Amino acid sequence: MSGRRTAGWRRPNLSANAGAKQSLARLRGRSREVVRNTWWGPRVVTTFRSHAVGAGIVPRCTTGNKKMNKKVAALWRKWGRLSCDREGQLDINGLMGLACGSIIEAGEVLVRFVPTGGQSGRVPLEIQLLEPDHLDETRDRGFGGTIVDQGIEYDAVGKRIGYYLLPEHPGATGINGRRQSVRVAADDVLHVYRKDRIGQGRGVPWVAPILLKGRDVADLEEAVVMKSRVEACLGLVINSNDPQRSLASAATETKADGTTRRLETLSPAMIAYLNPGEEASVVNPSSSLAFESVLINSWMTLAAGAGITYDQLTGDLRQANYSSLRAGKIEFRRLVEQFQWLTLVPMFLDPLWDRFITAAIDAGLLPERRDGYPVDWIMPSNEPIDPLKDLQADILAVRSGRMTWNEFVAG
Repeated sequence: MSGRRTAGWRRPNLSANAGAKQSLARLRGRSREVVRNTWWGPRVVTTFRSHAVGAGIVPRCTTGNKKMNKKVAALWRKWGRLSCDREGQLDINGLMGLACGSIIEAGEVLVRFVPTGGQSGRVPLEIQLLEPDHLDETRDRGFGGTIVDQGIEYDAVGKRIGYYLLPEHPGATGINGRRQSVRVAADDVLHVYRKDRIGQGRGVPWVAPILLKGRDVADLEEAVVMKSRVEACLGLVINSNDPQRSLASAATETKADGTTRRLETLSPAMIAYLNPGEEASVVNPSSSLAFESVLINSWMTLAAGAGITYDQLTGDLRQANYSSLRAGKIEFRRLVEQFQWLTLVPMFLDPLWDRFITAAIDAGLLPERRDGYPVDWIMPSNEPIDPLKDLQADILAVRSGRMTWNEFVAG
């Protein structure tokens, strides 16, 4: 309804792209700031990343030929360990974790395929991870039946056909002037992000809905700490009737240039003398137990908004038990599985596997097969909360047919 209560309710009915177009850079900057300068920001990123990717996601080739499956697995391990990273620092599992962290923190990540000359016995392919800032957002127009929106080029039916990428990060220092962006074919770039709306072309940082709340919590925590520090400053204030003594030892401090000024701060065990006629009103802040309840409620809100549980955010297990932990972890694991199978697999892992197989075939390392090289992805296992109870439940699930033997072993 429309009325007094909804008069100040802004309700722009914009598309997913139009609504985020003017705010993405600001949201990325704020998200990175809380990840760098708060305690809860990196906790959100590392917690979700450790469950979604863990120590790595392992492909299992399912050609039906055991000898061929072993050959493909050996090629993947060799490539993923020695020659997959364009920068030459991480293995394929490290790149997966880094990409996942960028998706959470910045909302999206770009994965560029770079063909190489390669070495004998190695797949001639490298991966270059790029932050979303490399997309040239000034490229925003329509021409000749195609549309360029925020650096992404679409054909007449909305399919991606190219990306306009900046050679350097726009936030890099020491670069003279802004270099022109380069068009890269869509087949050579993977754009990975969580798609929350139909037609959404760019990803949004996951902590965007709780950024303001998190900043308020940080300010409140700082105020609580400052209040405690003031209470710890137990000092002595002396009011003397001797004018000479009071003036000589008044509450002042000497600065580096030799001048003095009145003290305006408190310090532990300070002794201050007052001038004649001055009186001291002792500030005695009353302790309040409301701070803890407000902070706990705020931390719960942050955890819920970030998609993790309260104990994962804070490490507070004082009132946790098996039932509460299991209930919280079940829902959290559902969110992780949804991200793994609806985002990582179709937008990153499956296209990466296809490009890897194509490069291996072109290099003569694998033969062409009519049925291709199908793959199953083995996700990181979930550690049981109570190993005995969870193992018994899994055994019953296998015997009843609710879980297959392969699913049981892979989990």
